[in-house]
Amino acid sequence: MNKHLMSALAVAGLATFGASVDASADSYTVKGGDTLSSIAAAHGTTVSALASANNMSQDGMIYQGEDIQVNGEAIASAPVDATTYTVKSGDTLAKIAQSHNTTVDKLAALNNLANPEMIYVGEVLQLQGEVQVQATAPVQQAPVEQAAPVQQQATAPVQQQAAPVQQAAAPKATSTASASGSTYDQFIANGGTAAMWNTIVMPESEGNPNAVSPNGYRGLGQTKEGWGTGSVQQQTKGMVNYANSRYGSVSNAVSFRQANGWW
Repeated sequence: MNKHLMSALAVAGLATFGASVDASADSYTVKGGDTLSSIAAAHGTTVSALASANNMSQDGMIYQGEDIQVNGEAIASAPVDATTYTVKSGDTLAKIAQSHNTTVDKLAALNNLANPEMIYVGEVLQLQGEVQVQATAPVQQAPVEQAAPVQQQATAPVQQQAAPVQQAAAPKATSTASASGSTYDQFIANGGTAAMWNTIVMPESEGNPNAVSPNGYRGLGQTKEGWGTGSVQQQTKGMVNYANSRYGSVSNAVSFRQANGWW
């Protein structure tokens, strides 16, 4: 979707469009061209107060359509004695870490997260505990005085290692296929194309229909539209309809994504 464009607008700090805001309101919906400082000025508050109330940094990015709190106390942090946390829509690892008085690095290490930017709704994260560090097994060295006998017996142990090698092959891990096929198979069966999968789906969500970005974009195509959730069939048809209605065809949508890095 146009998340990259919206980020650019927020950074540019363009003048806010539309009528004046209600300075007494408790919340405000971000419009095109808004910045945190312009919202603070319109509501008689400060950037620091807004950042604290919305659990974000003062130089954090805001997005068109986002609801932010403009009045009231800062959002209370979650109980620090909790041992686990279930990810909710809109969560980021940074928000979770701040709410539980810990760090992103520690949460990533505790939960073995290869990509701290990608967490999923419903995922249960470990909040406390020691980071497990795997010790490297010491290298065994043969005593120097036994060097000569080792040379005479070296050929026999080598021949005994051949048999275990034949047992090294383990069954291949099964794919995440459901009764109706893998996510990719379902995507193709419901009107998606290989080009659309490789150019849009994989860069946006890595093929995970339950992916939720730190900015709240969801599903295979990473969108805030209704078709960003539901079954693979529903998401695929939603993506295809969106490509046809916005770009005229799936191939045009693929070309646009290749040229611009968003769609």
